[in-house]
Amino acid sequence: MRAVLRSIGVLVGVLAVALALVAPGDAGQRKYEGVTLRIMLPDGFTESKPVYDALLEAGKILGTDVKVSWYSMDELHDKALIDFAAGNKAWDMLLVHSPSRGQWADMGVIEPLGKYIAANPNVVDKAKLALNDYYDISMRNYTHKGVWLGPALYVTGVALFYRTDLFNHPDEKKNFRAKYGYDLKEPETYKEFRDIAEFFTRKAGQTLAGTTLTADFYGTSHSDKPVGNLWHDFFNYLMAFGANDVYDPKTMRPTINSPEAIAAGKFMVSLVPFMPPGHLNYTSGESTAQFAAGNVAMIIEYFLRCTDLVLNPAKSKVSDKVAFTVLPSVPGVKGREHAAHHGGNVLSLWGHSANKEAAYKTIELAFSPEIMRKVYLEKYVPYGWIPPRPSILNDAEVQRKVPWMKPMMTKLMDRKDIFYTELAPLPEYFNAIDSMATALSKAMSGGTTVEQGFNDAQKEAEAVFKKAGYIK
Repeated sequence: MRAVLRSIGVLVGVLAVALALVAPGDAGQRKYEGVTLRIMLPDGFTESKPVYDALLEAGKILGTDVKVSWYSMDELHDKALIDFAAGNKAWDMLLVHSPSRGQWADMGVIEPLGKYIAANPNVVDKAKLALNDYYDISMRNYTHKGVWLGPALYVTGVALFYRTDLFNHPDEKKNFRAKYGYDLKEPETYKEFRDIAEFFTRKAGQTLAGTTLTADFYGTSHSDKPVGNLWHDFFNYLMAFGANDVYDPKTMRPTINSPEAIAAGKFMVSLVPFMPPGHLNYTSGESTAQFAAGNVAMIIEYFLRCTDLVLNPAKSKVSDKVAFTVLPSVPGVKGREHAAHHGGNVLSLWGHSANKEAAYKTIELAFSPEIMRKVYLEKYVPYGWIPPRPSILNDAEVQRKVPWMKPMMTKLMDRKDIFYTELAPLPEYFNAIDSMATALSKAMSGGTTVEQGFNDAQKEAEAVFKKAGYIK
């Protein structure tokens, strides 16, 4: 009998441990066992794979089976609209590109997590949700009409990366000062940025840092493929030059052809001679790869993208020859010092999902501090992703394993003079940026002037805003 009781006791103990591993703190979570959840994710986005890995990790605990379909961002955008119009219930979650989020929330394509939480408070585990463990910019920037759309997928926004071996080379420093009358250093203004881009643009056969070039070399690069890639690069200049995004939130009138916007557009066009010839068709990853391959002197890009492609020695030829800093400023434009785009892609519930509770709980657990930390340390340290939670980035083990984390935090997150912005997009926002970015692309290829292109885009946006009833 004692042996039997002892065996039962051992069995109970094993079951207790198993339950603790399967559903820490909530054995009832297994009610989602066997539910298949389908998600659309954009292929090529640095944050997509970590997000999927976190969802899979949560699925192991909850019993949900997360299936992903990969698309380009343009394909995802189009398919989501087509499937929503058809009432397709096949999806449960999707990554929402920042320009579309306002329109999709208003249409019902997505159900914002904030809306779901308000309607289902008994389902929520506040400890796992941990809304106080996001950066303030992430919470403010991931809402629409005061409703939280979903968790931030990464953090840090845009930074300036540059080649230290070129900037510090004695001959280059001497020649730069002789040509421009000031010292070669991290650019503090966009005039300095353009000077440096011009200075380092060289032809094959010329000398760069004491070495004869076998191929052309460029001062900078951008991801100028319209519409989304071009827009998100241009947005940094638009803010720095003092423009109101694509409309004035006070008057609700489009501002595409404002003097500030035109100045920003002209500046971006002025950089064309200093960029690789394929820039008009580059995605963000392709432009960053040019810098990582050693073909470009400096680049303005998402820090997350550069951790994966530039700082990673397995993917970069210049990983030990780069430094990063905040973006330059435009003198006289107050409140826009180091203006940088923070991004705003979110994970939300599919509006027609038949499994919203299971999908919500899977997202909630996947983005909990514990799961995110586990996935980050096991799969993505030190490159490839930057979780959006301060508790993870300030973690002693993370700081030890990622030597650039502390300087990144100090330069890009802990300073008060960095400007991150993106207006919570109106449903018509995507239409407006489509008009503006298309015009800018045409101007960059020489097909029009910035003034003419932006005037035409202004008329298109005004027509859309009038139809929506924002202006008369």
